[in-house]
Amino acid sequence: MYRNKNKGIILLLCAILIIFLVVSAFRNISVYVVYSSGIGTFIIIGLLIMAIIFVYLKGL
Repeated sequence: MYRNKNKGIILLLCAILIIFLVVSAFRNISVYVVYSSGIGTFIIIGLLIMAIIFVYLKGL
């Protein structure tokens, strides 16, 4: 079976994404989550997910 060369980078990016989501959740959770989280959170999450997908596809 073929192994992905970039498995370490993908795992690192996934770990960063999970840590960011947990920290962001603890800082911003309130009754109005949509209003308190802001647009920056969604931009950073989107960039991390795009980086994970890019590195994964590059390794195939």
